[in-house]
Amino acid sequence: MNALIHKSNSKTSSFSETNQSLDSSPHLYQSVHRIHSSEELFVVKYKPTGEEYALRRTNLETAHSLEFVVNDIKLTCLLKHKNLLPILCSFVSGCQLWTITPLAHFGSASDLSKPNGLSELAIAFIVRDVLSALVYLHKRGIIHRSIRGSHILVTAPNGRCLLSGLKHSTSCMIDGKWQTAIHHYPTHPEPNLNWLAPEVLEQNLLGYNAKSDIYSLGITLCELSNGCVPFQDVELTEMLLDKLTAHFPRPLDSTCPEISDLSTEEMSEEIRHKYEIYRNRTYSQWFHKFTIDLCLNFDPLLSVQSLKNNINGGSSSSDENLVKLNDYDESRNDWNFS
Repeated sequence: MNALIHKSNSKTSSFSETNQSLDSSPHLYQSVHRIHSSEELFVVKYKPTGEEYALRRTNLETAHSLEFVVNDIKLTCLLKHKNLLPILCSFVSGCQLWTITPLAHFGSASDLSKPNGLSELAIAFIVRDVLSALVYLHKRGIIHRSIRGSHILVTAPNGRCLLSGLKHSTSCMIDGKWQTAIHHYPTHPEPNLNWLAPEVLEQNLLGYNAKSDIYSLGITLCELSNGCVPFQDVELTEMLLDKLTAHFPRPLDSTCPEISDLSTEEMSEEIRHKYEIYRNRTYSQWFHKFTIDLCLNFDPLLSVQSLKNNINGGSSSSDENLVKLNDYDESRNDWNFS
């Protein structure tokens, strides 16, 4: 159980809370209230200072995989970045694992997007922070595999975003060697299936790499702009087929024909109001380009051609890839996060 006991002595400037070491005594934490009526998540007050933190209590007797939980804590404690959720303290109390993290006063990006989505400016700030965290992770050979709105936490007072959900991540390093493709299927992927990239779900000989996180980011952009979970009313087999054939959600606004031409006469008042909001707003072309062309553009024909080239020992460079690269360079100058 020693692997589950951790105290943060970090001196980073990300949080004032991390400038002190929190004690691992349960009696020093006073429960304030549950988060979203969860059985595991609580807001607690640290009695010595009166500051509030988030507490996750994991029942070790009923946890799906103890190794799953331990790896999450180990990895999180090894990483330090201003846009990654840190673990300030973790310890075992009875049959429960207590994990203390900074409190995201504004909740998650998913919470903020409901019911009708966020503005483009708000989404841009969120994406900037998520991309900053992803660059840090990918440079260290870590694929997140769980980019979604509920794993993006928004802190007070400046609205900085923290990426969580590292328990679903995997490493590109195997036996000390950097792998160009990974074939590991995520453990307990059920909560994240709607956001996972098609190459992760397909599990073919090509495998997947860090680019799969970018696809998940594109799905998350649709989630935040539309205020609802993508593919939420679609059967799993149909969702997989849609992803493999490059059918995906998109930010809904006045430029979408399916919205402007849709009859709302037989809709309920609540649904009609939602679609009226979609019709009366317009996201920029660069936001659409970033979301669809750069994040969600999965071409199954190119995937098959790459597989053939790998089998034949050839390269997969093509005119299509050059076009995509040129598109990226063009849009980066207009929808950037510097």
